[in-house]
Amino acid sequence: MILTKIELVNFRLTERECISFSDGVNLLYGKNAQGKTNVLEAIYFFARGRSFRGGKDSDIVRFGEQGYSVKIEFTRDDGEHTLEYRYYDGQRQRLCNDVKVPIKEMIGKFNAVFFCPDHLSIIKDEPSERREFLNIALSQLYGEYVALLADHKKLLAGKNALLKSEEPFDIALLRAYNAQFAEVSAKIWMYRREYIEKLEKSVQNTICEISGGREKAKIFYKSDIPAEKSQLGDVITYYRELFSEYERRESAAKMSLCGVQRDDLLFMINDRDARQFASQGQQRSIALALKIGEGEIITAEKGESPVYLFDDVLGELDEDRKNYVLSRTVGRQMILTACEKGDYLNLEEVKMIAVEGGKYREE
Repeated sequence: MILTKIELVNFRLTERECISFSDGVNLLYGKNAQGKTNVLEAIYFFARGRSFRGGKDSDIVRFGEQGYSVKIEFTRDDGEHTLEYRYYDGQRQRLCNDVKVPIKEMIGKFNAVFFCPDHLSIIKDEPSERREFLNIALSQLYGEYVALLADHKKLLAGKNALLKSEEPFDIALLRAYNAQFAEVSAKIWMYRREYIEKLEKSVQNTICEISGGREKAKIFYKSDIPAEKSQLGDVITYYRELFSEYERRESAAKMSLCGVQRDDLLFMINDRDARQFASQGQQRSIALALKIGEGEIITAEKGESPVYLFDDVLGELDEDRKNYVLSRTVGRQMILTACEKGDYLNLEEVKMIAVEGGKYREE
């Protein structure tokens, strides 16, 4: 998969720009707050379905304008494609090859891996960060997973609203929710477990390479389901029994107390919890390894490499990790940002794009 062009109209700082990319390494460089990361945000929007910065569409619109649009052109093994997102006067439109589509049909058409220094939060911060990582990665691969997340969100909201209602609430309705909840949760759990097994192998290889064999990594999936469960039917049954067992406690707490919305990942380096005991350099290595693993799984599943988007990462890495990242650029399309271009001058055939005030100039 190769991104060939992006068009930005009234997107943050940018009034109207068209940027072309090579199929190798592309470097957007310039001072801070000039619009480098904005380009990665716009590109990754089509892989994730929304901005990684959060916020509302109205926050993205260039000051004084009524809306914005972003369009990308890319090639896959099956030919050339376009994706476009328009937001004007509070109305959203998503287009695939100039045909309007819902968001579930847009996600998965274009695959990208985004990495920035803030992704240390996957290792260091709350479980929600790690679930978000899994959800984004899996949503690019499987349309059913996107639908399952939507169903789970609706069921969880309905169940929690029921639990918070004045007693006595309808116990039959709660059990009906739990029956559906068990099936949806089990399917999400199965997707996550299979993905984590593939991810762990990739992460182990990357950590071993970065550390010269000195460090070994492991990933554990922390959930309500015992590790020995592996069949969907068994997992559905386990969730049903678990939700039944938790009826009294959830009624007292007025909220759901178990399910995939509470799952977590545990990262280990040399058999020690990376969140508590790993150095910052080791945590950066794990975050980098996760993103490389995400890309490798996409390549294996889709049969073609994703686009790699790296936002000012070399400045956060020591020389060994920096050299490792640069060694991984061969044979991949990468779009990178940096304040200075010095670290990239030794790479062959780097397309340099100077960024200033929301304008992009090829060198």
